[in-house]
Amino acid sequence: MSKWKQGFSLVLAAVFSTTLLGGCSGGSKGSQETPSSNASASADSGAGSVQPLTIKWLSFNPPDKDGNAVQKYLENRFNVKIENMRIDRSNWNDQLNIKLAGGDVPDVFWLWDANDIMLYSQQGVLAELPTEEIKENMPKYAETVDQQDDKLWKYGMIDGKSYAIPLYWSVGSQPYVPGYNGKWLKAIGYSEPPTTLEELEDVFTKFTNDDPDGDGKKDTYGISAVGKGAIGIAFNAVFGAYGTKWNTWIKDKDGTLVNSMTTEPVKEAMTTLNKWYKKGIVDPEFITNDWNKYRQAFYNGKIGETETDWRYYYPTGLVYQELKKVDPDNEIITGKPVHGPYGEGVAHAFGVKNSYIGMGAQVAKDEKKKKKIYEILEALATDDEAYLMSYYGEEGTNYTLEDGAVVMKTEFAPEANRGSYGGGTFYGFFGSGKSSLMKDFDFTKEQQDFAHKLGDGVQTLVDAKLFNVPAEKDYPDLPKMTDEYFIKFITGELNPATDYDKFIDKWKKTGGEQITEQVNQKYTEMK
Repeated sequence: MSKWKQGFSLVLAAVFSTTLLGGCSGGSKGSQETPSSNASASADSGAGSVQPLTIKWLSFNPPDKDGNAVQKYLENRFNVKIENMRIDRSNWNDQLNIKLAGGDVPDVFWLWDANDIMLYSQQGVLAELPTEEIKENMPKYAETVDQQDDKLWKYGMIDGKSYAIPLYWSVGSQPYVPGYNGKWLKAIGYSEPPTTLEELEDVFTKFTNDDPDGDGKKDTYGISAVGKGAIGIAFNAVFGAYGTKWNTWIKDKDGTLVNSMTTEPVKEAMTTLNKWYKKGIVDPEFITNDWNKYRQAFYNGKIGETETDWRYYYPTGLVYQELKKVDPDNEIITGKPVHGPYGEGVAHAFGVKNSYIGMGAQVAKDEKKKKKIYEILEALATDDEAYLMSYYGEEGTNYTLEDGAVVMKTEFAPEANRGSYGGGTFYGFFGSGKSSLMKDFDFTKEQQDFAHKLGDGVQTLVDAKLFNVPAEKDYPDLPKMTDEYFIKFITGELNPATDYDKFIDKWKKTGGEQITEQVNQKYTEMK
């Protein structure tokens, strides 16, 4: 799967026009003070008399300028001096490798996935961080990791050694469900969303051919996808109807892991998509769509269905808000995965596993700095004040609290707009659902109820391979090849009926077979 920075983006962190919060055990929410107001009082003992430690900090979405409000808060509270290391997210690896080659190694080291851990540990630029050491220095956060999935400690290990603090995404278990243009559904005679694959095809066909927007033009399509950076979850409504997903690892009948592409349901789903593309109900621009173009196609009335999680459909979410801007009288009708040839459909979910935080190798030689970094990270994940300030900013200036939950001021609702004061994920590693202790700050009761309503009764499919194996590095071109074949099969450049088995044979011979063998070896060891 592509790195989160290329696709998922992940995330999804800037979807709210209102963001919520609520964190329990980290501190006293009832007597919340403005974070900046008591920063000096909670500063490290000895601040002012002890020389501050300098910490070089690497994460993504850096602040607009140094010396911002969040940086100053952290520096004052923990008696440190932070050096912001800026890397462009769109060209992350190349820029970071140049810095590392020149000896510019961060002390706090953002790691996207286990591939990064493998690469940088082999290069000798990561400090070893034993699991027991992390648990000793970050006990409250470590406990939440165990509660989410205690195997998170193992997924990022390299040759049995731990080099990073695992992050989880507490809302990652929520399914991606279909959302339909409400006016279009009614225009084609549907009072409810489709529930079977046959009805889904009928809806998409009428969305394309029956002028659902009433403009007298044939300029609409039933379905599209993100073909640029997120092919692994493209056309989830169709693959889900077959109980599967493209290029993901699932359990076979004997309990071993297989890539879903090698199974009959994926081949059948691909055949259906090929038929629908030839029929003209699939938007041909899916190939070049990124997330923004895909969502714009929905709320601007080019396609009639989209697939995402509950946050985008909630009244404060991006898709809901943008649809209402275009047509205030329209609504999103959310559905469930449709039934298909194998019975009940499934929905994509990312799962709780997320990224990692490491430390530069030089930190291993400076026990005082290591302890300080642990102290800061533990506070960012478990202390109300540190969490709120690092991710959201100052109460009253950047957000307000309503019934204990954060409501961002409109101009700061998208995370991209928080760079002026340093808010967001650059310092706030644990924001937006990455610390279960803070979930009540992040999501109101109404939002949590809404999420449950959309997800209740939905069977999800999460990638069973939550780790990396060496063979993936040996065959770096394999993901690109599978993406290319995905598009060729749908567009008809290749015929799924005659060419699909040939593709699987090629995939196996060019690394797939070796990867599968190593995946099952590691999977067995982890069990």
